[in-house]
Amino acid sequence: MNDSKINISGSYVIKTLLIVGGLLTLCYIGESLLMPLLVAAIVAVLLDKPTQKFKQWGLPNWLSITLSLVLMIIIFFLLSWLIGSQISNIADDWPTIKDKASVKLNNLSEWANQRLNWDYQNYIENNKRLVQKAEGLASSFLSSVMNLLSQSLIVFVYVVLLLLQKNMFIDFFKKLSSNPAAMTSILKGSSKIISRYLLGKGKIMIFLFGIYYLGFSLGSVPYALFLAVFAALFSIIPYVGNIIGGGMAVILSYLYSGTTPALIVIGVISAAQLIENYVLTPWIIGDETNLNPFITVFGIILFSMLWGMVGAIIALPVIGVLKVIFEYTKGMEAYAYLIKKKE
Repeated sequence: MNDSKINISGSYVIKTLLIVGGLLTLCYIGESLLMPLLVAAIVAVLLDKPTQKFKQWGLPNWLSITLSLVLMIIIFFLLSWLIGSQISNIADDWPTIKDKASVKLNNLSEWANQRLNWDYQNYIENNKRLVQKAEGLASSFLSSVMNLLSQSLIVFVYVVLLLLQKNMFIDFFKKLSSNPAAMTSILKGSSKIISRYLLGKGKIMIFLFGIYYLGFSLGSVPYALFLAVFAALFSIIPYVGNIIGGGMAVILSYLYSGTTPALIVIGVISAAQLIENYVLTPWIIGDETNLNPFITVFGIILFSMLWGMVGAIIALPVIGVLKVIFEYTKGMEAYAYLIKKKE
């Protein structure tokens, strides 16, 4: 008999598949219940840092929580106002943008037809339909944003309750485990990885916005402020976000103003990505939250399929928390090794 074969229990495999499948099904079916709760938990972890700082200054717990919430609300409304004003400006110019986009696409199709022998019949009508599809995608994106905003009230209520009852939840998880010390390490590690990653990403987004806006303004790119905000915000989604945000900025600048502004956008975004990857991320976030790129991309795609844009944003913090849980759970070390980025 060959003893080199791996012995895996069939019941173990079945249990694993049932658990994973059940969790994914629960996340999909219970989106309206679980997604706001998970977002609120992440926001509460972020707000716990300024809350603790206010308490160190001698303020009572209720006042520290109130000031943290006020700070969050101010940032939220400023960002909403900035994005809303820029979208309003583009909406006013949308008929002009649509006409210019149709002309650009028609010229590009005609050039391909003449130079590349691309037999593309009725390309004018097809390009009109393409522009209409782009309008549909933009409408879908705005509707998803509005859906998120509609759930902001329940998220806010959850955040308040989580901050007020923080110690109760910590004690609950400690009592739930047979090893309170390990559970304490899991809670501290999870909190650290969430706050360090998202706060670090926030700082990086501010840096990127400054680089984008400066570069776009110097290059006379149209809608420089909106494109800078748009590209910087999407950078919160690793790998995929830079492609989406940068790609949309390039397409909009090309369709509205032509090749030169589009090339400027490509140059500015490429330079900013080099600065982000080799300077900003190692300096601000460090190596602690580095995860396996394959698992990162897979997780982003999976969570975006389950919960849309919100899922893509929170995917990395969730995966980071799973890594911490696996590291401190007996028998799960192999999964932590799979998630962690290799040197």
